[in-house]
Amino acid sequence: MACHHSSLTVSQSKALESVQKRAIYYETSLIVAGIDTLRDRREKLTARFFKRQVLASSSPLLALHYMLPDHRDNDTISTLRNPKPFHTIRARTNKFRKSFQPYCLDNYT
Repeated sequence: MACHHSSLTVSQSKALESVQKRAIYYETSLIVAGIDTLRDRREKLTARFFKRQVLASSSPLLALHYMLPDHRDNDTISTLRNPKPFHTIRARTNKFRKSFQPYCLDNYT
């Protein structure tokens, strides 16, 4: 038996509504409790790791700054609207573009 508005069956529609209700309850509970979502927590941990280990680590054993591209010229940076301290990494594939290094350079520098 199909619903009037789509090709979903009644049982599929009920299952979908059940998932939506649980998702709304979960989000509301997090807001009321003042807890970050898992995505937000992962984002904060990634930013902290990148800033501590890649950008600012003083220990040569822990430092990953060798992974960074060359710094941009200060004269160039001062003339741009959105200055980024490093050259952009060119990626041929979407998979690499979304990987750790390009992602962090785009979002945390």
